[in-house]
Amino acid sequence: MNLQLPQRYADRAGVNTIREVFDYIRRYRGKTFVLKIEDTLIDHPLFPLLMKDIVQLHDIGIHMIIVAGTRASIERHLAKTNCPTRVVNGIRITTNSAMACVKLAAMEVAQSIISHLSAGNANGIMGNWIRARALGVCEGQDYQYTGHVEKIQSGIIHKLLAQDFIPVVYNIGMNSTGDFYNLNSDQIARQICLDLTIEKLFFIRAQDAIPTKGIELPPGSQVHPNGKIFSNMDLGHVDFMIAKNKAHLSVENLSLLAYSKEVIDRPKGVSRVHIIDGRIEGRLLQEVFSSIGGGTLIYGNQYAHIRKATLGDVPEILHLLDNYVRKGNLVPRRASDIKKNIHAYYIYAVDQAVYGCGALYELDDGWAEIGAVAVNDTYKSKGIGFGIVQYLIQTARKKRLKNLFLLTTKATDWFFEFGFVWASPSELPESRQKGYNLERNSRVLLLKL
Repeated sequence: MNLQLPQRYADRAGVNTIREVFDYIRRYRGKTFVLKIEDTLIDHPLFPLLMKDIVQLHDIGIHMIIVAGTRASIERHLAKTNCPTRVVNGIRITTNSAMACVKLAAMEVAQSIISHLSAGNANGIMGNWIRARALGVCEGQDYQYTGHVEKIQSGIIHKLLAQDFIPVVYNIGMNSTGDFYNLNSDQIARQICLDLTIEKLFFIRAQDAIPTKGIELPPGSQVHPNGKIFSNMDLGHVDFMIAKNKAHLSVENLSLLAYSKEVIDRPKGVSRVHIIDGRIEGRLLQEVFSSIGGGTLIYGNQYAHIRKATLGDVPEILHLLDNYVRKGNLVPRRASDIKKNIHAYYIYAVDQAVYGCGALYELDDGWAEIGAVAVNDTYKSKGIGFGIVQYLIQTARKKRLKNLFLLTTKATDWFFEFGFVWASPSELPESRQKGYNLERNSRVLLLKL
């Protein structure tokens, strides 16, 4: 049976998508993304479209830093010159003679990326901005001209970004005396995130995101609807994956999970890491401009202090709500009302102290209402309220609810940041329409999940 939405609903869904995109543009304009791109994608038919998407992100005001992966190109040049190398523990031993092939491959990949950027009228620039040191001898094995990233010359990259350039960083680094070393591109991307202020890190490759096949799933992690990849996981899930699935994950996937944890779990760290398949058209844009995405999203434990409320929390919840009631932002609630609906309440608590709360009231037919969102005055600038609302939205999605709504008198603009759009009382579920207070005349906001 083939069902189609009525045209007015289809049009509204399209408009909501556009609004969501505008919200993300506002959020990310002026921020910096790091994109590590595998060189195996360069010969793919859709690579020009991927580069076009990168240029479009740059054109709307997002700073871009590209890290060029060169493994396949190095292998090709080594084969041409009949200069085999050994790989030990996943690390290539770079001999003096192999270093020439490494340099040639690095230049070739970087120039190809810059050529695609130029086709979109974007100014790509490549350079050697990495201080490196020799990996040296490990367990008796001399890795020769294979190096380790020490630091990024962030001042130069900042100046290039300010001049509207897209820096293209390749896998060659130098030590203080001018010796060259072959570096790991994933490690370069990691170090850029440690040395600069980065909003997002993307690992774009010629394979799918983190697979679920044969994996012991972390409790609470989310799997993509296709069942083949993880949709998203927090740092607790990452720890679980590394501890429980070492035998079932590739060395590369284990490294990416470890790097993700390192760049996120630090003061002013990266907010999100995305592992995506660059062979799928529009995957990068889908990750940037959609709350659903199509790869594996890794994020910080932003909900670590949020839990379901208990009856013992009722006095603290009343105290939080009271200030908002006196200002006219919320309707009065009695202790008995909160106790009756305690299953709907969530609180933000640290060391037994309650700093914020919010409620998710479930109704019939896949509807739910967000309400009673309040934060201690002292902590309003700490992102607690934002985290609570995000958590309630995520919880609604886990419960497979279809529609969220809320009533507000003064916080309309703030809720727009979560993707809520204007609605009218007539669009509310019938049970809620009957309880709508015409005298209060609250604004109605709607979010389709």
